[in-house]
Amino acid sequence: MHLLNSQALIPGEPRAMAKIKVRRTNREELPGLTVLRDAVAAELDAFPSHSGVLDLDMELDPDLTHLITHDPDGFQTAEDKQETVGFAAGHVRSRQCVISEMWVLPQHRGRGAGEALMQRMLTYGERSGAREFLTVVPTEGVSQSLLLRHDFRPVAPVYQLTIPPTVAPSLGHSLSRLMDGREVTTDLFNRRGQADLERIDKLNRNIVRDSDHRYWLKQRGYRAAFVRQGERIAAYAYGGRDQVGPASGTTREAALCALGWAIKLAAEVVDENDVLTVRVPAPFIEAVDALLDAGCRLEATLMLYGRDLRLAFDRSTLGHVALP
Repeated sequence: MHLLNSQALIPGEPRAMAKIKVRRTNREELPGLTVLRDAVAAELDAFPSHSGVLDLDMELDPDLTHLITHDPDGFQTAEDKQETVGFAAGHVRSRQCVISEMWVLPQHRGRGAGEALMQRMLTYGERSGAREFLTVVPTEGVSQSLLLRHDFRPVAPVYQLTIPPTVAPSLGHSLSRLMDGREVTTDLFNRRGQADLERIDKLNRNIVRDSDHRYWLKQRGYRAAFVRQGERIAAYAYGGRDQVGPASGTTREAALCALGWAIKLAAEVVDENDVLTVRVPAPFIEAVDALLDAGCRLEATLMLYGRDLRLAFDRSTLGHVALP
């Protein structure tokens, strides 16, 4: 639920009933689970609308494939009388567990599936050594009530904004010029580049996420940039055809410059009519102001929740909600 992302759509429900079974998800189930997620999410402003038509030959969702590959024990399916009614995906980075996907079919809400999935996610995180929990969810009360019952507390709103195609190139260019920076996609594979990413991630997210950086660079083919402050790397940014961010910095100015690079890199590879989407935690107010002043539209608000989490989220923009 993370960051995240991170979508729990379960109303206040009783403790898990005995008939709800939660088991580890098989990789072959991903197409069907993707359809389940997209059909439910189509009702929400924060997620794109999909037809929800089941096509078992469809291309696998790359983010879900990444999660089940690297954190197979954190990917769980809920069943009611052998019928799949929902699923959840959690991943652990360092000692932080991110619950980034949780969905239950509307007709099965209130029967304990959400409670059972949440219990399984918490158990998975604790057994993996997690001391912090993080998730990003829609602002519907039904999902937040589940989190509050399990001692999660709101950390900050996350604003989801769209960048019009007429605005993206000039906005990316102007913000990327705030500090010294350059595209460094291949450089991130060397030892120095990895050390810089690790330092910035530890500062802003209290985690090391080497597998995620490799995924964005190799599997997704995103372009990347570094922002420098003197001789030191102060921020990084990713941009691709379907994603602006993540971008993260050691200072707010460096993070704002990195956001510019993320927009610039994404704008250069999308079609001229495509609208880019960016997700910015509310404490990073400089980024929110810059986007709104440029004519970007606030389309939806998510909520970042945490348990035992002490982070400011004032120098970063998130990636996709499945992998914030």
